[in-house]
Parts: sequence; C-alpha cells; structure tokens
Amino acid sequence: MTQTPEHRKLRGQDARALLENPLFKEAFDAVDEYLNQATLSCSPDDPVKAQRIIISKQLLQAVKREVTRKVEDGEVADIQIKELEKARGLRRFIR
Repeated sequence: MTQTPEHRKLRGQDARALLENPLFKEAFDAVDEYLNQATLSCSPDDPVKAQRIIISKQLLQAVKREVTRKVEDGEVADIQIKELEKARGLRRFIR
C-alpha cells in the first residue's frame, strides 16, 4: 500500500508522540526491567524459559525499533513535502 508523504508525515508525528509519551516510556521500561530480572533469575537448566525470555526481549526491542522507524519515515516524508513545495513554487515562478 503506497502512502502519500503527508500521510507518512502524520504517522511519524503520531509515532514520535507515542515514543515521548510518559506512560509508554514507563510501560516499556517496566517490561524491560521485568525481563532483565527474569534473565537474572532464570536457571541455566531451564532452556525453554531462557528462550522465551530472549524472544520476549527481542520482540520488545522490535516494537520500539518499528515505532522509531515510523518516526524516521515521517521525517523523510517531511523533507519530501518541502522539496515538492519548493519545486512547485519554482514552476510557478518560471511560468
């Protein structure tokens, strides 16, 4: 699905607001800390639990990485929008 630069910019702004939201940060940090504690308390003889903890940590980081990617895509879209507006302005000036 192709999205317009304007749509990508808005999604990027929403993603930034999410990353900067104190409740999101608190929840993310709490889950991260829980998984860190689970890692420390995991028995080396329990490979299934260790694997679940690792997968959980990977998923948590993947969520944050994906939201960050949306922020970055929104920033790129904003640059594209400005370039398009500049090009449109030049076309009007040339005519």
